[in-house]
Amino acid sequence: MRSDRPPAWLVVSKVALAVMLLVGAVAPSVGGFEGKGMAYRLPIFLAPSLVVPIGWLRGRGAYRVALDAGLTLPFLFDTAGNAFGFYDSIDRTDDVLHFVNWFVLLGGITATLAVGAAAGAPRWLIGVAGTGMGAMGIIGWEVAEYGVMQWGVAGLSLTYGDTLADLVLSTAGAGAGAVLVLRILAPRSLVTSGDSPDGG
Repeated sequence: MRSDRPPAWLVVSKVALAVMLLVGAVAPSVGGFEGKGMAYRLPIFLAPSLVVPIGWLRGRGAYRVALDAGLTLPFLFDTAGNAFGFYDSIDRTDDVLHFVNWFVLLGGITATLAVGAAAGAPRWLIGVAGTGMGAMGIIGWEVAEYGVMQWGVAGLSLTYGDTLADLVLSTAGAGAGAVLVLRILAPRSLVTSGDSPDGG
């Protein structure tokens, strides 16, 4: 999905994300930010949300709404979950958001891969690429969380079982997001598995 400019809801989402991250980093005692390492999260969470706007401002081409949503909303959902204390008060928050966030993130990325792919790219290959990127992403995420915990952040409550669950749920969310995009949202010009670009 593309547009001539960023939609208002995405701009509002970015502002809300930036404000919550700043509050969490500067005043972690507010809301549920205490012990969540918000000072570490601020640059890591904010940077992806700026990728598409900066690229668009430089080139002024079509605005990649799906990709920007994928790079913004998961970080907004996670930060809001901490801001309102959901992670501490509702047991399944972490599980639900690991699936949902990777669903949204890799849905947006897969949509972009599909649009940018040559007409001969089989859908299954794009789906595998999207799911694989999700798997790599959650592995990197869990490694980073472990590193932050080792640096002294005590409120992450990481366990072996929790890490395994996060790996499975996030990869499943990535796969589901990729499948949904390729089944419903991807351009019909993309050929299906086994087809060739010339229809032979």
